[in-house]
Amino acid sequence: MSNSISNWYHILGITPQADAAQIKQAYRKLAKQYHPDRNQGSAAAEQRFKQIQQAYETLGDEQSRKRYDESLQSKTSESRQSNTTTASHERSGTMARPDFDPRNVQAQFERFFGFNANGQKKEDTDRKTSKNPLDTSTIFDRYFGPRP
Repeated sequence: MSNSISNWYHILGITPQADAAQIKQAYRKLAKQYHPDRNQGSAAAEQRFKQIQQAYETLGDEQSRKRYDESLQSKTSESRQSNTTTASHERSGTMARPDFDPRNVQAQFERFFGFNANGQKKEDTDRKTSKNPLDTSTIFDRYFGPRP
């Protein structure tokens, strides 16, 4: 189990503002509850007990707690920045392709579907005719570019 996956504060049921005594108290309570001797044969209880131990090892030591808090803070900051960027892209309509220009939808439509939205067929000299009516490889190649 790695620190990057779990929030040790959440596992111990405490807040990041908890002091050393509160951390120890929460650990002891949960360790008794999920100890393998009390839950014989329960793989879930054993896994939970291991998480509780790891959380206490991390948060019980002042230096490792400080490092953990810093990494948690940087991940939270990265997550917020990523969510802001994603929301910005979603609002501007550029989530799927960064080079997509919503002001030029007709050209994008023609590029993807191979014909003008007004019903006029687009000239395509490189187009291969396929006998399979469900063959979408030409549409794929037209939109994403030829395959290597």
